[in-house]
Amino acid sequence: MTLHQPRTTRRLGSIACVAACLACGVRAHAHGFGERYDLPVPLWLWIGAAAAAVILSFVLMGGFVTWRLSGTAYPRFILLRFRIARALTSALFRRVVQSFSAVLLVLVVAAGLFGDQTPTRNLAPTFIWIVWWVGFAYLSALVGNVWTFVNPWEALFITYETLSKRALHTSPEIRRRRWPLWLGVWPAAMLFFVFAWVELVYDGRSIPSHLAWLCIGYSALTWAGMFVFGRTVWLRNADPFANAFGAFARFSVTEARPREWNLRPFGVGLLDPRDVTPSMVVFVLLLLSTVTFDGFSATPLWGRLQDALYSALPGSGNARLTFIGSAGLAVFAGGFVAIYALIARAIAVAGRREIESGAVARLFVLSLVPIAIAYHLAHYFTYLLIQGQLVIRLASDPFGFGWDLFGTARHPSDIGIVGARFAWYVAVVAIVIGHVVAVSVAHIIALREYSNRRVALRSQVPMLILMVVYTMVGLWIIAQPIVETR
Repeated sequence: MTLHQPRTTRRLGSIACVAACLACGVRAHAHGFGERYDLPVPLWLWIGAAAAAVILSFVLMGGFVTWRLSGTAYPRFILLRFRIARALTSALFRRVVQSFSAVLLVLVVAAGLFGDQTPTRNLAPTFIWIVWWVGFAYLSALVGNVWTFVNPWEALFITYETLSKRALHTSPEIRRRRWPLWLGVWPAAMLFFVFAWVELVYDGRSIPSHLAWLCIGYSALTWAGMFVFGRTVWLRNADPFANAFGAFARFSVTEARPREWNLRPFGVGLLDPRDVTPSMVVFVLLLLSTVTFDGFSATPLWGRLQDALYSALPGSGNARLTFIGSAGLAVFAGGFVAIYALIARAIAVAGRREIESGAVARLFVLSLVPIAIAYHLAHYFTYLLIQGQLVIRLASDPFGFGWDLFGTARHPSDIGIVGARFAWYVAVVAIVIGHVVAVSVAHIIALREYSNRRVALRSQVPMLILMVVYTMVGLWIIAQPIVETR
């Protein structure tokens, strides 16, 4: 018997329930999309064509691209020459934005603690999982590192520092400790794994009060870390979200430098691996493995494996499911690290050992960031469009008390805004483009780092194999809850 629905299936099913409550009983079918999409050709042809596109991109890059970009020398368009850009980057505008984000943080925590505990009637779950996590991931990847501009925890700590300096007539920086170099971003990686566990495994992830207390705990840890090590040092090394959004922003079309704000080509920020450490390698792999596990948890294969393990394990139902989910997440994370280590070793051998495998891992890991962005689009874009509509209603009634502050409390949600066909094509396009960009970035890095073009091309064969296999597996995972297969 089926004991437990996978997380993504439950999520999409809950979307249908939400819409039914808000839109006068509209009936929803498979996974909240309506009918599953019946592919015009067999799934294996789609998977094969996507793999062929990745191979073709490698052939074209190898045959025609000979650039040796340094990672820092690329075309830039200076935005600060325009008055509006100077206004958007001014200290006054930043203080206004950070004040607003700090108020939102307090509102979300208050709603979680004191509001209606029905997830769809409380602002906290929708804001945290949709507006913040999904929304800022897309903003970071496509626009730039917006998070550094609006981070409410940083804003509140800056306020504390300012008030302390005025009250004590001294800077609190004198109490700061030096960050151990060997520690790298391992704290950020560990905290990101905990965050992924809450999102993908923890059965209280949609309960407003649970989310509020998790927010309070994270706030206390963050402010304590900033107090001990310094705000900038903590954000750079230990904050999981500053690192996650920062990794996505390396792909984006804008860059912020000291006294600069520039437009640049997409993806060029991935060509500079100077600050990549072994811990950052693991962090990027965590970004990729956790979103892949999220997709895999919606497949029938995971359901069968889950049912088999459930029957074999002792303990209560919830404890067994939590253990199975936790083990699955850990296996995916460890598996991605192990596979990438093997690929790095293979690249080193194929490149005639001009670069040792540890350096190879650091050089090429940023080329995987476009794939992580692509899988975020494939997994969460339709989720954002459908369940994100709840924000309109919750803006007027964040606590679920029956308020109508802005006249939107009865705004209906339209689950028909997208369907399974739309979700499938978004997934296919995102995954193929993500892998093609990844192949291109890796090729340009190889041309720069290896002694000649022939060795560079040889070194990229193991990476190509990884990209092709991951494209095929990724599309198969995405297809399971969306398309009708025969």
